[in-house]
This record gives sequence, structure tokens and C-alpha cells, in this order.
Amino acid sequence: MEPPADPATEAAQYQYDDGTVEIVFAAEEGRVLTVREYPDDASFKTEIEPATYLGRHSGIADLPPVEAFTSGDETDDGQTNS
Repeated sequence: MEPPADPATEAAQYQYDDGTVEIVFAAEEGRVLTVREYPDDASFKTEIEPATYLGRHSGIADLPPVEAFTSGDETDDGQTNS
């Protein structure tokens, strides 16, 4: 599948070799907000190890549960993500 001309296109999905999936949530004024799904807890812990914990983000904490985003988990071309 051909990637978009602008990789920061809203809803663009990228999969890494380790199974991590990243989806562009929003891109504005040169900044890009993404959502990442790691294949397991160990991968997540390894990735965030050098980061500084800043607490819970209230805007994200108020979002619906993850099930609201995973039902009908399909790409634009109708393929189901695995």
C-alpha cells in the first residue's frame, strides 16, 4: 500500500517490525499527535524507560474506554487489522 504524501495525515496507520502500531490522531502547526499500541507490556516498558512520568492527562482520562475504539477495527480499504 502506498503511504500518503504527508506521513502526518490524520488517521494514517503505521506498523513497526516489533508489532507496534502508531496512528496519527492530529497534525497541526507542525506538531503531530499519535496513538501507539505496543504488542505487549514488556515492549511498552522498554520504550518508556528513558521518559519522565508526568502523571495522568485529564483530557485523555476522560475519553471513552478502549472498546469504543476497537469495535470494527478496520482500515480504510476494509481490511481488518490483526
